[in-house]
Amino acid sequence: MTTSGLCFKVGFEPMTYRAIIQEAWHYTQTHKKVIYWYGFLPSIFTTTAGVLYMGYQFFAFKESELFDNSPKSFLTQVLSFAYDFLQRHADSSVLIIAVAAILFAIYMLLPTLTQAAAIQVIARHRNGQEATIGDGFKYGLQSYLVLFEYHTAVKFFGVFTILFDAGFVLRHSINLFLTLIPIFIVLLVLGFVMTLLFTYADLFIIIDREGVIASMTKSAKLVLLHWQRTFLITILMGIITIRILLQILLLLLVPAALLLAAGYIATITLHIIGLVIGSIIGLAALFFASYLGAVIEIFAYGVYTYTFLDLTSEKEISAREKVA
Repeated sequence: MTTSGLCFKVGFEPMTYRAIIQEAWHYTQTHKKVIYWYGFLPSIFTTTAGVLYMGYQFFAFKESELFDNSPKSFLTQVLSFAYDFLQRHADSSVLIIAVAAILFAIYMLLPTLTQAAAIQVIARHRNGQEATIGDGFKYGLQSYLVLFEYHTAVKFFGVFTILFDAGFVLRHSINLFLTLIPIFIVLLVLGFVMTLLFTYADLFIIIDREGVIASMTKSAKLVLLHWQRTFLITILMGIITIRILLQILLLLLVPAALLLAAGYIATITLHIIGLVIGSIIGLAALFFASYLGAVIEIFAYGVYTYTFLDLTSEKEISAREKVA
């Protein structure tokens, strides 16, 4: 057969992208334990961190010279508040710092481990193997260190990292930001290209136990040989994710407005009731958003794992080899 102008010998007819997406969605709907353990558990930490980080970005811009031009940066205010809080609670400061350090370590380590475990289980289930949740963690640990090393290496070239760096420059110097706009645009293009080229690097590390450099090299080659399918899958996944997130946002707007109004009224009447209502609303929203994020995450793992297994099953044919 011919793929992107190149000939390949195949062991079976590869699935279309529509069939892959349907199969991945069916898997997501029928394997709830995979969602709970490999999706929901890390999603609680990543969602919380995302909310805190986006909140920091919002208030950092608000306090910058672009808007309020506060004499102190928002980061300085946060650090001062944390220091004063620990000073007022000196007896519990060691415990608070220890708990914060443990939560931060979990946030840094758990998502990588659960990604490796989820992809291992998804791939093994698709190939007809028996794999429990415990097996996933066992297999995931075997590629964890290499995967963590890879994530650390490519994090600085990520699109969101570049955008946040641009935001940092904008908050502190508009003139410098305007000067660096061409550089940020080039970095964004390079970041997008690298993200696309290294689409399958995680999978080479997790499934084939390749090293960082070998995985990046093989991923780039696989993407170039099958750039049309990879690009289409990436675009479709982006559209599906955006659509789901928009639907979630629309579904949450009305009840959120009602709950916030109820919380505000309760805060006026009785402070304690307001805190309780606000805490319940916040936790419910966190768990709801974390679960939906987990569903999207496992679904995405399924799509890319199935695509990877199909593409890597095709063997490139030498120019000397004759085909029927």
